[in-house]
Amino acid sequence: MERSLCAAAFLALGCATSGTPTVAHAPAAPGGAADRGFHLLEGRFDSADQARSTPGYPALQLVACAADAPSLGARVLYVEHARVDALDAPVRQRVYVLEAGEPLESAAVARVFELENPHGAAGACGRSSPPRFARDELIERVGCAVALRSDGSILRGSTTGRGCPTDQGGATYATSEWMVDGLGLRSSETGFDAAGTRKWGNAAGPVVFVRRSPPPASEAARREPPALPASPEQPSIPGGPQITDLR
Repeated sequence: MERSLCAAAFLALGCATSGTPTVAHAPAAPGGAADRGFHLLEGRFDSADQARSTPGYPALQLVACAADAPSLGARVLYVEHARVDALDAPVRQRVYVLEAGEPLESAAVARVFELENPHGAAGACGRSSPPRFARDELIERVGCAVALRSDGSILRGSTTGRGCPTDQGGATYATSEWMVDGLGLRSSETGFDAAGTRKWGNAAGPVVFVRRSPPPASEAARREPPALPASPEQPSIPGGPQITDLR
């Protein structure tokens, strides 16, 4: 069962350690926002810089690697979040499936799945063979998909309306916003009750995950200003941001 943290967190990825398994997938459609999102989310990221500079945010690692789930297509990622001082004890495990949107070049959808047996998958990105999942081992978080759009060198996205259910902290639904580019990603999650009142969330700002693995080769040609400058000092949050059950 996933543990809450009393400080900042996200989703959102890939295996960048030596010996990391790879899956030789041929993308379902060349190019496009879904392919780019898949490669930008794959890798190793952490929020250690933000934790050092901003009270209330923990140092978290996010690692994601290509997974094999034949019934879900070619762009499947297994994703773990863990404290940097407890990498063998993930606090969140998910599978993301990146699908093409319309138009292909600028839109994509990230579907989100829970694992029926998360314990058995822990540390999968560090194993000699890629993680493999049958469809009946995954539980889709219906309503929690993130719709992504290209914005220059950045991919931005969010959940839609009140469709992502949660029962954490008195909330009935949650929202999530992502911003990802070749340098890393930012994620913000918020829970609301049925009246639309905020019950929890990263009120001091998004969690900033810096990429620690090499960026995709395709990003070297992009010359727009970076999307993820150093995070400014932010006030601490009573009770702290949390890793929620959103993803």
